Amino acid sequence: MKKIVCMVGTCYTLFSCKPPIYSYVPPTMNTTAYSRAGEGQLGVLFGSPGIAAKGGLALTKNISVNAWAGTLPSGENDDYGSREAEFSLGIQTNPNRNNGVTSFYLGMSSGSNEKNKMGLEGDFTRSFLQIQRSAIDKRLGSFRLDGVFGLRINYFSYKGFKGDEPFNDHRWYYEPYFGLNVGGKNVRFELLQGFAFKNTGEWNQGVRIFPLFGHIGMLVKIRKNQSIN
Repeated sequence: MKKIVCMVGTCYTLFSCKPPIYSYVPPTMNTTAYSRAGEGQLGVLFGSPGIAAKGGLALTKNISVNAWAGTLPSGENDDYGSREAEFSLGIQTNPNRNNGVTSFYLGMSSGSNEKNKMGLEGDFTRSFLQIQRSAIDKRLGSFRLDGVFGLRINYFSYKGFKGDEPFNDHRWYYEPYFGLNVGGKNVRFELLQGFAFKNTGEWNQGVRIFPLFGHIGMLVKIRKNQSIN
């Protein structure tokens, strides 16, 4: 429990601090993987996206639709603000005997942000491919656990103004990540942490991306068949 409290505190501290040299703070991500067709998942998150909600539905045992939306209001003591929403189509393998699956998500997001100290304001889109390995509904004593790790590859397009000058940019950036959900059969505490980086030699060019992202939150699984192994 002490380790979890420390991780939560670290996550909160990191994402409450956004140095002025960065012009875009990556949102967190939807890492849902499903144990069966018809399963739905809903969650609420706090972290790099500010406050956010996510959800998804397994249309079949291999195909899902997923969505995420969040907002980070700019306040008096923090001049960075953003709004972003994404949609993705997920394809996953059949769970093996150890409840492990490999998932692929193809999606698109759009949003806007501002950073007053830089005079930056604009709109953006982000298309992505997310590759993930998950362990679903693993036993941890009397608890249940989902574990995930993966990589998201993003193509980011920004159009706006920096001061009085147009500020437009198009960049690839990459996000390795890991996370876990732990709790009861259907309601679980969620923690995710990841890193963001652009291509070598492009760090100081165009949109500068904050190198960390993550969230803490709560996840609810909605199952057609409530029994799990």
